[in-house]
Amino acid sequence: MKKFKLFLSLMVTVLFVTILVPFAHAEEPIEITFWHAMSGPHQESLTKLVKAFNESQDQYKVVEQNQGDYDTLQQSIIASGVSKDLPTMAQLTASNVVDFKDQGLTIPLKEHLTEENGFDQAILDGIYEGFMSGVTLDDEIYALPFSKSVRLMFVNQDLLDEVKSEIPTTWEEVKTLGEKMDEAGMKEQAIGFENGPSMEYETMARQNGASWISEDKKEVDLSSETAVEPLKFMSELIKEDHARLAGEDGYMSGPFSQGATALYIGSSAGLPHVLPGVEESGMNMVTAELPVYGDGEPLTLFAGNDLGIFASASDEEIAGAVQFMSFLLQAENTAQWAVETGYLPITQEGVDSETWQKYLKEVPYVEAATAELEYGQSQVPYVGSSEVLTELNMALENVFINDADAEKEMKRIEDLVKGHLEVE
Repeated sequence: MKKFKLFLSLMVTVLFVTILVPFAHAEEPIEITFWHAMSGPHQESLTKLVKAFNESQDQYKVVEQNQGDYDTLQQSIIASGVSKDLPTMAQLTASNVVDFKDQGLTIPLKEHLTEENGFDQAILDGIYEGFMSGVTLDDEIYALPFSKSVRLMFVNQDLLDEVKSEIPTTWEEVKTLGEKMDEAGMKEQAIGFENGPSMEYETMARQNGASWISEDKKEVDLSSETAVEPLKFMSELIKEDHARLAGEDGYMSGPFSQGATALYIGSSAGLPHVLPGVEESGMNMVTAELPVYGDGEPLTLFAGNDLGIFASASDEEIAGAVQFMSFLLQAENTAQWAVETGYLPITQEGVDSETWQKYLKEVPYVEAATAELEYGQSQVPYVGSSEVLTELNMALENVFINDADAEKEMKRIEDLVKGHLEVE
């Protein structure tokens, strides 16, 4: 009888292990909600990455949710912050990174970027330094770069050939190109800028030696002779009809692709918008790195968005979001994302990957943008930068169109920046 009871007890144990234990391992994966502003082909590419991550492991499930454009995404985040119904993570613009950190909405990431959370330290070390400076605040990381671009010069080789000109590598050569085109009786301008070319101006000023806004935010140099000189140079180019803004065309990609200018400076991510018009017009187009102002060094400014995690996320959700970001930064993934979207790989390993190197051979237009990754820099992040950007573009418009005094306009912007940074 005792043997029978022992046998019965063993059978019950076996049945318990056989039936119940699998249920313990069949728990639902932890859901990671991910808000973004990608649409069209970009969203399709992002969906593929999300699906690949979800299929690569069974502990987490990323659920992507499109929130519209970036402005709508920002408004959704702010509203959800008030109602305390934030997602786990989201795409953040440069101003969002610093603003949401200041509002306590996002968390510092350093302590979470661990192998335990599925993050590869080698990936972090491989991210281009210029990307990281834009998401590092008070020696802490508040986001990781995701979709990034550089400023790039698009070149109408046909127009340059007409005046037997080489591709300009300095701004003086851009001016010389304009003079050659005038002498040849050409109606086209040498170069086109997007409306509100604040990034081009900042790039030139920093190339000229202006500190602009120092990394420690203790020095602001926007109205010195060194900083203002390039603005006057740009204004002269426009007045002499060597340069133009997009104006009523909205974006300069359209007029350039139809032959309105010999050069055009825009985002490398704008290549898909340039190529259709170029192919339609039959233009022989190439791309090049940005010209250098004065005796300065090469420089381009990064643009795009990053990924941040919200303070309302649980420890498990944070771990899942970190593992997902690590997945996105893996060499082949960041390269494939760049190939499909027009952005650039975030890491050196991504650039060196078979995927990106093959793409460079197939699409040589991105060679110059890839070269600029080595010396690209992020703009210094600070609370209030969005307001400053709006005011700066208004100041440029006053100088270019209304012939306003460049020093006075930039002194006004400098004072505005100092007010936000609380520096003398």
